[in-house]
Amino acid sequence: MLHTLESLITILVPLVIIMDPLGNLPFFLLFTEGNSPSERRRVAAASSLTACMILIVFGMTGDAILRFFGIGLPAFQLAGGFIFFVYALQMLHVIPGSLKSTSEEKQEGVEKENVALVPLATPLLAGPGAITVVLVWQETPENPVHTALLLSAIVMACLIVYLVFHFGARIVRAMGVGGIRVVTRLMGLLLAVIAVQFMVSGFQQIR
Repeated sequence: MLHTLESLITILVPLVIIMDPLGNLPFFLLFTEGNSPSERRRVAAASSLTACMILIVFGMTGDAILRFFGIGLPAFQLAGGFIFFVYALQMLHVIPGSLKSTSEEKQEGVEKENVALVPLATPLLAGPGAITVVLVWQETPENPVHTALLLSAIVMACLIVYLVFHFGARIVRAMGVGGIRVVTRLMGLLLAVIAVQFMVSGFQQIR
């Protein structure tokens, strides 16, 4: 039971950090600025549910995708670790944050009526980094993860995203923009460590 809980947390933590609900909260509030509270709740639910479905699809079919392209786990861990490290640098504000979405996509989100799918669900929530987390943990042999455990982590991560969006206005009032930035940077530091560990594991398997 303890090992199962440890495995769940090991998957859940990097997934939540990559999905970055606090960092994406300002975009959610911006995209739904003219909406009523009930409409905001619907957008939060739709974006979280859509992101969940996208990640579940990759969680169920990721191994087949890797086998089809002949991609080995070490190569995927190295690539995934690099992607995580870039995300970490963005969260630390070392490099510009444009990997998840472009300025055009963000502007489109401001102008269009339905923002739950694009850019909220993808690429902001279920982007390359989150998909990489799901695929790597599905394929990591030294951390055997049952599909049910992986899917549980995905559902829990998306539930956390929904709760952050749902209570977004209160969170911003309580923490302020500065507080959110501090937490985001701390999460970025943790993600950088996780990224290095992914790359170290990849190099070890090559040897």
